[in-house]
Amino acid sequence: MQAPSIPGVEFDAGVGGDHYVGSAQALIAAGLITQAHIPQVASVTFFNGVQVDGRKVKGMQDERWMQVRYVGRSLRVTKGITRKERARREEARRQEAEELARTAPKKDPGFDGARAMNYKASAAFVIGDEVFAYGHAATVTSTYKLHRVRDDEGEFSNGETRGDYVPGYLCRLNESGEEFFYPAHAVRAKSGAVGHLRLVSGAGQRREIGFSIRSLA
Repeated sequence: MQAPSIPGVEFDAGVGGDHYVGSAQALIAAGLITQAHIPQVASVTFFNGVQVDGRKVKGMQDERWMQVRYVGRSLRVTKGITRKERARREEARRQEAEELARTAPKKDPGFDGARAMNYKASAAFVIGDEVFAYGHAATVTSTYKLHRVRDDEGEFSNGETRGDYVPGYLCRLNESGEEFFYPAHAVRAKSGAVGHLRLVSGAGQRREIGFSIRSLA
């Protein structure tokens, strides 16, 4: 909303109403208030042009509502707006905030941090979800994480065992109550949906991994 040009008066279109700040003389000269509206104490509220107890009309701050209060030596006049205009401004403010959040630069998390955010954003299941893990009815018992899993042909070695780092879930089998690690492509919802939103096609040879050594949050 374009600010009106009023000599000696600052204007701000707030979400809940229009705000005018200036001296009593400037506000009167602009026709925003009269001498009768100048508060004898800190502030005064009007409804339909009549002075009222502000607490009694707090929920009715529409175009019939006005408040005048002192801000230092100046006066701040707040005039209510229609519900339709309030809704329009709220939506405009929401869109503005979303645009700022979208375009504002974020702190660089580094490669590992970005990878972790990607995993979390792509997770399809949460703890407690009922799923099928390699076709077995199961319940998800951990959030989506990277797990170091033991594999005799794994890429990495800690000097004792070989293994790989694999993203996936811990799931408890409903039939036996045992808990195992399952890679993302092995976990599906009962509807058949996959357990990860960014799976690379061709997950490779299907293998069931029975346990994990450690997890990376």
